[in-house]
This record gives sequence, C-alpha cells and structure tokens, in this order.
Amino acid sequence: MEKEIMEDVKKYQKAEKLKKRRDEVEPLPWYYDGLENLSNRIHPEKQSLLVSDIELLSHDTKLFRFISAKPDKPLAPFRAGQYVGLTVEINGVRTLRPYSLVSSPNQLSYYELGVRKKEGGFVSPFLFGNLKIGDIIEVTEPLGNLYYNPIFHGKDLVFIAGGCGITPFMSMLRDISEKRLPLNIWLIFGSLTETDILFRGELEDIQKRRSNIKIKYILSEPTPEWKGECGFISKDKILNEIISIENKYFYIVGNRAMYQFVDEELKALGVPKHRIYYEAFGVPNDITRVMGWPQEIDAFKKVQITVEFRRHASKEKIVIEGSCIEPLLNSLERSKELKVEIASGCRSGECAFCRTKMISGKIFVPPEVTIREVDKDLNYIHPCISYPITDIHLDLTLT
Repeated sequence: MEKEIMEDVKKYQKAEKLKKRRDEVEPLPWYYDGLENLSNRIHPEKQSLLVSDIELLSHDTKLFRFISAKPDKPLAPFRAGQYVGLTVEINGVRTLRPYSLVSSPNQLSYYELGVRKKEGGFVSPFLFGNLKIGDIIEVTEPLGNLYYNPIFHGKDLVFIAGGCGITPFMSMLRDISEKRLPLNIWLIFGSLTETDILFRGELEDIQKRRSNIKIKYILSEPTPEWKGECGFISKDKILNEIISIENKYFYIVGNRAMYQFVDEELKALGVPKHRIYYEAFGVPNDITRVMGWPQEIDAFKKVQITVEFRRHASKEKIVIEGSCIEPLLNSLERSKELKVEIASGCRSGECAFCRTKMISGKIFVPPEVTIREVDKDLNYIHPCISYPITDIHLDLTLT
C-alpha cells in the first residue's frame, strides 16, 4: 500500500514539474511570424498605401510612389511583371483598376506605378489630376501571370512594349539587372514620339551596364530630327533585332490594336502560340468593333439587370438599368441600391475575382477572354468583361 502511495506521489510530482515547465515557457516575441502571419503578409486581402512621391514622366503619364500607410503592415512581396488593383471612389462610384508595378521586387519599402491618362477614361484621368502626396489609397495584393518562369520560358526573352506597356518590363529589367540573371533580353519599345519614350534614361543606363540586355526604340510618329527606327513593330523589324525566333519566348504588353497587329506579325514569323504571353487585354474602347459582336444589337440599347444579394443575413433584390456596350460590373458599381461590393482585380476576365452566377440572360464576351469550362457549364460569368445583350438576372448570394 505504501509503495502504491509513493508511486502516486512521484506521478504527482512529475506532473507538477511538467506543469511548471509549461507555465514558464517564454511568450512568443512580437516579431514572431507564424504560418498564418506569413500567409497574410504574402497574400493580404487589402493593402492601405500612402502616396509618398509623384513624378511627371511625360505630358500624359505620371509615376506614383506608394509606401505602407500602416508601419506595422509591410508591403506584400511580388514577382517582377505583376500588377495591383487600385480602388478609388469618384462621384460616389467605388471602382477598381489594375496598374502594373514598375518598381523592383528586390526592395519592398515602396511600390511604384505608372499611370497614363486615358482620353475618355474614368479612373486614370482622376488619378492623374487628383491623386496627391499624402493621400491614402486601397490596393489589392500583387496579381497577374506576366512574370518570368525559368522552366517554361528559357533564357532568351523578347519584350515587346507599346507606350505605357513598358511599365511591367521596367520591373522585370530592374530585377534581371540587379540579380545579374544570365538571360538574354531584347526589348522592342514602340512609342508615338520621342518624348513618349518612358524611362529612357534608365533604360539606356541598364543597356550600357548589362551587355545581355538590348533595347530598340521604334516611333510611329517621329519628328524629322529622329534618327532611329520608324513605323510599327513589324515582323521584319522584330527579326532584324532578334536574328532568329528559335528558343525565344515573347512577352507582349500594349493596347488592343497593338496586340492584334503584333499577333499577326509573330504568326508570320512562325512563332508558336505557346511561346507568346500577352498581358491581360483590358476593356475594349469600342466593344461594337470587336470581332464577333452581334451587329443586330442597337448600341444605344438599355437592358434591365436584376440582382439578388444578401445584406445583414436577409436576401434582397433590385433592378437597375445597364448599357449593352458597357461591362456589367460598371453598371453594378454605379448602383446606389446595391449594398454589396463585388470584388475585382484585373478587369479583363483573367483573375476571376468577380466570378458571378447568371440565372438568365445573354452576354457578349470578347473572343480572347478565356472562361473555365466548369464556369461555362454552371453559368458563372465575369461581369468585368461581360456585356449584356439582353435583360440579365444575377445571383450574388452564391458568390
């Protein structure tokens, strides 16, 4: 009996020692970064940024530098070539637009974005004319698939940029130059005039310091003083720079008209589709001129958009008016009755953030936009790039 009591005492003493040891464990330091914190750092749902500097790059393009508006929230890391979505509120309309990161991914003390003022645009003229130092703006995490993949892209890369399409390439060139990556780069940069060549000083400095990076400017509207290449980025001009298409991977960033032209030129050179990557196309300036647009549709036609959504656990329904030549998401964002915000990122049908269930109706989607087969089967659409050609019924309660 005494032996059993002693065993119990020993067990109790051992348990007390273990308890004391547990209680004496030091608390986690404030800088501890667990898996959840690390995930939130890499993929934050939202980032709050403060405008720290603004530089005029050309008559219609500004460079905005942003730092974190919250000292305890460092900027999310990114891959050179990616973009972030900026959320703004203009005359009561809350909307988002994507802009490529210009800054190097090797430093995260700030982001830099190049914004060109688009004539007739909604967001870019607002940013160009109203955003000032000290303003705070909400942005998404870094997004997009325009970045170097060493497994699939190889070591010979051709960057073809049109106008402000140079912005993601600046980030990539800075990254390649800073890391001294063993890659052969040909940048073919098309601009209207000599004054429209963005980042020219830095580009020429990179080319001077890195023999593996070659840069060619092509102007479509040159002055008589211009001694460089003129015209469009044709197959002959491309081949004259890169000599051969063999083993080369092509990245194309510019406007829709440039994409269509360069696509035909690369096709004529025999470049296979799987060796070309186009940045997201964006919204067409005139959807009625896009291939496949139903010509019988009246461009001035208005449609009724029925939307079901949840607010405070109750289901509500509203009907708003939309235009057949405007993306559904634009009409939804303008609605004062819709009390929920639809997430978006690319505004091109690529990221699928705005994926929405369509109960009924018909839409037109530009032919280059790819929708997952399962979404087609279940009738999910991307309202950011979907144009209503009949009355539409959407169910936001399922997103």
